[in-house]
Amino acid sequence: MGTMIFDDFTSELNFLLGNPNDIGATNAARTGRWINQAYTYMCHPSVHHFREMQEIDNSTVLASGTNSYVIKTLGSNTVVSIRFVSHVAASSYTPTAVRQKLSPRGIRWFEERALSVGRPFLYTIDGSSLYVSGVPGSTENGQLLRIGFYKEPSPLSTGEATVLGAYYDRPLLKFVQAFALADLGDRASALVVLREATQLVNNASAESEMEAEDTGFHTEFVLHPAMGF
Repeated sequence: MGTMIFDDFTSELNFLLGNPNDIGATNAARTGRWINQAYTYMCHPSVHHFREMQEIDNSTVLASGTNSYVIKTLGSNTVVSIRFVSHVAASSYTPTAVRQKLSPRGIRWFEERALSVGRPFLYTIDGSSLYVSGVPGSTENGQLLRIGFYKEPSPLSTGEATVLGAYYDRPLLKFVQAFALADLGDRASALVVLREATQLVNNASAESEMEAEDTGFHTEFVLHPAMGF
């Protein structure tokens, strides 16, 4: 967990902006939006593969004749992207349950053919739905999908710290500063600060911090649509 709370980010941001007297620039609601927009942005898997943003859900129950399942949220989490999907050949998940990982396909593959009834072995994501092939039959009815995903962080409010390690307080503050500068019209300075924030995140990347699938992951300095550039 971070050591800086929402209030600290607010006061530090105002300091970095030069403590402007223009109340419009330091409006509490606007500052809160910058903080949470930057927090959500930094936690996106395209920026960094945070372990704290990884979840696995076993609650999606297969129904006979149904190959579409809603995944916009799983449990109390908003799903950002899918890490894996596995079919669990049981009505409850245990470490010894027989399971097999599904392979991803594009939505066009699903739309260009008739699907066979049987155990799911392929999946695709379209909007807020996950589609599987084959189509579960009576044998698969009541069995489970085990879905690994990246979630969206809960917004910060007064007195709250991030769920990330303390090291990430500093790069998050830099991302917040970049969002603020961009919205206040100082695009050149925002780009410089964004580059600093990206480098700080990459400096923390280590094999011991991430799963094998993410080893060596580094974010690139890319103008992301979320930045508004």
